Amino acid sequence: MLYQGKESGTLEKEDDYEKKTQYTNMMKFVWLILAISMLFTCSSLADEADDLAAEGNLLYDQDFYDEALVVLDQALAIDPENLEALNGKGKTLKSLGRYEEAIEEYEKAISIDPSYKKAWNNKGIVLTYLEQYDEAVEMYNEAIKIDPEYAKAYSNLAWCLNLAGRYEEALDNAKNATDLLPDYPKGWINHADALFALGRYNEAVTSYDAALLLDPDQSDAKNGKARAIEKMDV
Repeated sequence: MLYQGKESGTLEKEDDYEKKTQYTNMMKFVWLILAISMLFTCSSLADEADDLAAEGNLLYDQDFYDEALVVLDQALAIDPENLEALNGKGKTLKSLGRYEEAIEEYEKAISIDPSYKKAWNNKGIVLTYLEQYDEAVEMYNEAIKIDPEYAKAYSNLAWCLNLAGRYEEALDNAKNATDLLPDYPKGWINHADALFALGRYNEAVTSYDAALLLDPDQSDAKNGKARAIEKMDV
């Protein structure tokens, strides 16, 4: 009887061990399923945020600024670190004249990813509107440091330098813009504006014409060309 009792106790312990092992394996499986489920959920939410960011930026491009803000805020409610949503919100706030708020959005994007060139460039645009030219130049240069072939940053830098009266520097950067992206009208306009300011009116007309060839409705190019021709006739 004593022997049988010992054997029974041993069997019970082995049975308990098997149950614990089965339970542990089952819990591992449950946690694996939960982890996979969470992964798919996170991926799905990220996709939803990306889709909303794209929709918001499209609304911005169509000049529906109030509607764009609503959609971009929805994207950021899902993913507060969505760079395209932050950048889009910054652009939209800038277009609504809410410059300080726009800068805040760009700074959030930069703090999340310092290599996100769009935020540096667009922060520079807002600072240019605020006539903080030296600070704006720093922003454009940061964007160019990240991407030395960032044509729009060169163009915006030229625009800023023209406004600051630094025409030779503006001309150099505008040339970089037109060399890198010859089908970008604003690059040619900034190039022409620098030439105009330097008194090189014939060359300015040529650059304004290059802009008008790309965008015949570009009013800045039309007006600039008219001013340059008027100067040539004096």
